[in-house]
Amino acid sequence: MNIAQEYQEEREKIELNRTLDWSTFSKDYIVAGEKLKPMTVQVWFDLLAIKSPLLYSHEPTVEAIVDYIWRNSVRYKASGWFKEWRIFRLYRRVIKSIKNKKEGASLVYVLCEHLKTSLDEFPTDQSTATSKKVNSLPIISGEASMVDELASRYSIHPEEVLAMPLRRAFSLQRTIRMSTIPGYKLLEPDSLRAIKSKYLNSLNNGK
Repeated sequence: MNIAQEYQEEREKIELNRTLDWSTFSKDYIVAGEKLKPMTVQVWFDLLAIKSPLLYSHEPTVEAIVDYIWRNSVRYKASGWFKEWRIFRLYRRVIKSIKNKKEGASLVYVLCEHLKTSLDEFPTDQSTATSKKVNSLPIISGEASMVDELASRYSIHPEEVLAMPLRRAFSLQRTIRMSTIPGYKLLEPDSLRAIKSKYLNSLNNGK
């Protein structure tokens, strides 16, 4: 597959995912016996708060993997001893999968795809993509700003925003900003920009 084909394939994948965000259909992610639901805004904020190694490290621990799977599992709401039993069983299944070379590779692939799909449409404005770092504490957190942006626009309770699928929240953010901010221009998704960057590098290297 050449770079042009890779770009087209990724573009079609993104377009399909955007359609799935608003349809009754969904893409199934099953890992270590757990079916993963689309990541919610609340789960994303939780992972940021605990600095989950799945977001901040290339070598996540088993505990971090189990935590990520459980937070995104359709069975996450179990409580009490039943919850502890399920997490213990999940921990054992993850360990077993990692020890098996084929199953371990599959587990990592599914997790990476779920995480990538959840985050790859983060709305980034072209004008702020290269902005300088500011060494001061912001008045409000980015999380609060995001929740307020959606809650205010659609007159819904902040708790409803937290329960939204993250990709859907990102989609609404893009729509709000494109329709209310003059001259607002969004960058392409990270995955497409990465393919373009690879193409430019190949030209620079004479390939």
